[in-house]
Amino acid sequence: MLDDYLQDFKNTFDGNPLKIILRYIFLTLYGIFKYLPTPIGDILRAIFLKFFLKKIDTLWIREGITFHFPENISIGDSYLGEFVYMNGYGGIEIGNKVLIGTDTKIFSHDHNFSDLTKPIWHQGLVKKPVIIKDDVFIGCAVTILGNVTINSGAVIGAGSVVAEDVPENSIVAGVPAKVIGMRGKN
Repeated sequence: MLDDYLQDFKNTFDGNPLKIILRYIFLTLYGIFKYLPTPIGDILRAIFLKFFLKKIDTLWIREGITFHFPENISIGDSYLGEFVYMNGYGGIEIGNKVLIGTDTKIFSHDHNFSDLTKPIWHQGLVKKPVIIKDDVFIGCAVTILGNVTINSGAVIGAGSVVAEDVPENSIVAGVPAKVIGMRGKN
């Protein structure tokens, strides 16, 4: 069992012990700031995250937000609601003026599972980047899966599961999310 755990760890971090150490330093220190109330908490989180995220240009980072693989996450001048979850393993890019509702989850990876001769557990992860362009509104409790681009001006309805690209200025909702309208049209 320990061998399985260590092999999975090695695969996830490309066998680089420095990546593992930095991850645990980040998770431990971020735990100090994660639940501080706003507005002071927002400011302290933003200052702290400047050292770990690929890019961050916002102070709107509400309490309880979880970041995994922060070195692969870029956030423009946008708003992150309470308890947002981001797994940046495959890369997450968030543009400017994006509103992300409470309890939204963004996954930029998936598990390999095509080899029937190996347990799924041993097949590792595949990187699947997520790109959220400027001026997007993401409702509460949305799940965004990997290999997705949400184009400018899009609106994502609360509780939706986004599994494919979202067209510019579209309104999508549902499980899976489908276009239900276009902004600016009746």
